[in-house]
Amino acid sequence: MEPNVSIIIPVYNGEKTVERAIRSCLNQTYQSLEVLVVDNGSVDQSTQIIENLSRVDKRVKLVKLTKKGRSNARNVGLNQTKGKFIQFLDADDELLPHKIEAAVNFLEAHAACFAYGTGIEYVTNKGSIIRIPDTSNNIELLIHNIFPINTLVFRKNPIRFDRMIEFDEDWLYWVELFKDNMLGVTMTPEIGARVHVTGENTMNDTSRMLYYEILIRGIIRQKYPISNGILLKTDVKKMLMLNSLAHFGSITNSQYDEAAKYFMNLNKVAKVLYTIPIIRRKTNQGVNGILEKQTYQG
Repeated sequence: MEPNVSIIIPVYNGEKTVERAIRSCLNQTYQSLEVLVVDNGSVDQSTQIIENLSRVDKRVKLVKLTKKGRSNARNVGLNQTKGKFIQFLDADDELLPHKIEAAVNFLEAHAACFAYGTGIEYVTNKGSIIRIPDTSNNIELLIHNIFPINTLVFRKNPIRFDRMIEFDEDWLYWVELFKDNMLGVTMTPEIGARVHVTGENTMNDTSRMLYYEILIRGIIRQKYPISNGILLKTDVKKMLMLNSLAHFGSITNSQYDEAAKYFMNLNKVAKVLYTIPIIRRKTNQGVNGILEKQTYQG
């Protein structure tokens, strides 16, 4: 019998954490699932660990790739899924035991609902924080990525990741899925996944994460132009932050140009505003505060 749920885990050199991630899937209270682990050419012991687990539990399936890239890995996983519901999981994170069962029960009882999500616990060496996405309006998703990758169980569909984007790639994916139907997403405050933030986690690269949030917002702005005062204000703020990143030397000239091209005249306005001392100082303080944080919170 085919599995009802497909869990996709991209991994690259994840020998320290991938077994924990896989076991968190196998230990779900809901058992009709498959775990597709897509290896991006790891050179550590990741492949051997996955193969060992797959010999013990046939629900674990290893897919080997030679080309690195999280977006490509997720697409390959999506193309091989057998389940009618999808869950993404990063190789350094874990699902809590009841996450899949709660989602499947709800989705099967509510045909109009497209996705079911939970809160996420972020664990650092200083403690933990809980994030629960706000799905009260569509605009919020256009401003920033409100769904961490492990948040949702959703119905299988033809949408795929943009393979050219390797950071914050899930934001664009969620926009493609939900841009017209945020009402199709049901959230619960229950915690369903745990994100372990370490020195090897991309969330620690705060300057890169901030830059890609600006870049992806630009791509979304171009693909889905919406006249909205809140979005306009947000986009000007993002252009101010882009200029601040350049001021701090956190991005290259080519990165600056790549992001700025999506905002055109708004960046011209922001460049003028950035010359005003009080605006420049407040923007730099805000960006510097983000760069000094241990993790990027968006």
